[in-house]
Amino acid sequence: MRLTPPATVKSLDRGLDILEYVAGCAQPPSFSQLLHELRIPRSSLFHLLTNLRSRGFLERDPKTERYRLGAGISKLARNVKNPPLGDRVAPFLQQLSLDTRETCGFYVRRADSVVVIASAISTQALSYTMKVGMRAPLYAVSAGKVVLAELSSEELNNYLARVTFTAVTPHTIRSKGRLKKEVQQIKGTGFAYSREEFTLGITAIATAVRDEQSFHGAINLAVPTARFTSERDGDFREALRRTAGAIVGAIR
Repeated sequence: MRLTPPATVKSLDRGLDILEYVAGCAQPPSFSQLLHELRIPRSSLFHLLTNLRSRGFLERDPKTERYRLGAGISKLARNVKNPPLGDRVAPFLQQLSLDTRETCGFYVRRADSVVVIASAISTQALSYTMKVGMRAPLYAVSAGKVVLAELSSEELNNYLARVTFTAVTPHTIRSKGRLKKEVQQIKGTGFAYSREEFTLGITAIATAVRDEQSFHGAINLAVPTARFTSERDGDFREALRRTAGAIVGAIR
């Protein structure tokens, strides 16, 4: 069985070739340069340039008669919507889970809670299932503590003044003094822990995903406590640090 190649619209292809070429030029090209480089027949090139100019996708300098991208391109670009943040970070979480063989997630703040917007589940028999949409109080999970460490002193004090601790497990923090001390430690090390404070049998470690201007959220690893050894702690930190950097580079 022969496969028929998809049909193309030659004039559309040529129009896109013109736009891509003009966009890639260090200096605005002339008609002669476009004619020579793109190998489009003179008459066709003339009409294509006229159409692109009439739609605002190209402009021609009245003095040099050279072509540059027009305002119509900027207008289109402003309407481009980035995929949701969860979709953009998901591939990085998949790789993190493969590298560590553990469950991981990306959390963002919602008032005095954090919510999972993307996750990757470990394939090991003993693992933690982290569902997208799951919410947790800031004080009870590692990602939430990262959020607290991002607050200013005034914001943290306001949070501590209004928070009411609920014992999710017997290990959940219920002391404002202890929580404040942990937040200061997180500011120093860049890593937060939740040691069976939200789910019995699970120890979690998290770090911030941030650049110089913005805090985007937190990524964590949720590991059965039996597998969370001091030897693996260093490996988890490095994997989280590496993944956070990769995510920042992709979502800027």
